[in-house]
Amino acid sequence: MNTRKYTLSSKVGYGLIDILGGGSFALISLLFLNFLITVEGIHPALAGTILLTGSIWDALTDPLMGILSDSTRSRFGRRRVYLLAGVFPVILFFALLWYSFGIDSMTMRFVYYLVIYILFTSASTLVMVPYNALLPDMVEGYKTRSSYVSIRMFISALAATISVTTPNLILGAEGERTARSYLLMGIVFGLFYGIPILVGFFTTWENPTPMNEKRLTLREMLRRFGQTFRNRAYRQYLSIFCFGQMATDFVTAMAVFWLVDVLGRQGLLTIFSGILMGATILMLPVNNWMAKRYGKQVPSFVLMPFRVLALGVAFFMGAESPMWLLVLICVFCGIGNGASSFVPWSLLPDLPDSDEMINGSRNAGIFAGMATLVRKVSGGVAIFLAGAALSLFGYEESVAGIMVEQTDVAILGVRILFAAIPTLLSLIVVLQGPRYALTKRNHAAILEAVAHRRETGRPSANPTIIEACERVSGHPFGTLWVGREVE
Repeated sequence: MNTRKYTLSSKVGYGLIDILGGGSFALISLLFLNFLITVEGIHPALAGTILLTGSIWDALTDPLMGILSDSTRSRFGRRRVYLLAGVFPVILFFALLWYSFGIDSMTMRFVYYLVIYILFTSASTLVMVPYNALLPDMVEGYKTRSSYVSIRMFISALAATISVTTPNLILGAEGERTARSYLLMGIVFGLFYGIPILVGFFTTWENPTPMNEKRLTLREMLRRFGQTFRNRAYRQYLSIFCFGQMATDFVTAMAVFWLVDVLGRQGLLTIFSGILMGATILMLPVNNWMAKRYGKQVPSFVLMPFRVLALGVAFFMGAESPMWLLVLICVFCGIGNGASSFVPWSLLPDLPDSDEMINGSRNAGIFAGMATLVRKVSGGVAIFLAGAALSLFGYEESVAGIMVEQTDVAILGVRILFAAIPTLLSLIVVLQGPRYALTKRNHAAILEAVAHRRETGRPSANPTIIEACERVSGHPFGTLWVGREVE
């Protein structure tokens, strides 16, 4: 039982750690593909391959990190010890993402960025997977967890805003940027992402692990990992998270190409990003209010349509489009982006409760590992597909930093990648949201079923609870842990 008070300072300390998650991948999504293509002169398909390979690596390491954190025992807990271990690697490898030490060979430059990107994603995994598993071990209660997530999302969105609006202050004007200016940007933002992890380490805690909870063997860890996919709500969650984040990552990665090549407005990236992120931040109280009053999945189908509408209009915009329309597009995209970010992280802490209902165990680390995997893989896959598709549409990479005028076919490709594909992905989320099974009411029923099973050793006979458990799990009540008699 937790005896600590849920204070504002603890919420802020917890949220500060997500400066890494919210900020670093916003900056990478916005600038890294463009940096590799237009600054380092790497072919778009090869540049996208760097991001894809990192995603494949994440597909292996993120779930394993989640399994490992579930089985870790240390004086700092099973999650927080990894926060401490990941600080220096995060700072170092993020800085090195933006500097190739003057490597002349294109092949060696490609290999260098591939290795450094893998090392950075590994450092991020070391921190973010245990962090995403931390909240269920810290905080109890549906609404209380929402308040922690709301503060986290505010800090994360603010970090993302800073990450996409201030790099130009360090890099300088387009024609004046140097390799050293990118390295300086990498160092500054590496520290910006790394130091708050330390602050978060000292302001968070973990409730004691039950004495009867034993260390797991590798075989048992892998078995529990497979069990999570029995959960219908978890499968729905992965769908909402994956498609929503991929839509966001397509928009972010292609924003600079859309502004420069379609609208011909090279100097508006900072304004575009600032308005979009500002709208995201301002909508967080609305997301939080909807989550507490109606359910955490509700913003996905109430607010996401704003992004669908905005991108539908953006597909047809051109150099003659008025500035007020661009501002409106930014605002509506920000509203949708806020929902696609808030909903998955708000839903995540409740999934271990449903896992206990089904299997009798709370594998928060496994759920966190998969959530972190989805977040990073969606970004990597989106950027890879963007790079590969740009190549197919004949988009020409720059030579020695000199911009190339693109063909009509290449510009059409930019329109499709920035607007059409994210629209389709967002629509999937809008349709999935109302079907999500782990609603506010069903979550309360699950907690009651678990408590009844723990206290009496017998399954609940309440038909409302039985129906909720079957709806969330997708399995007959008698096959669930809460539906079986104690042996």
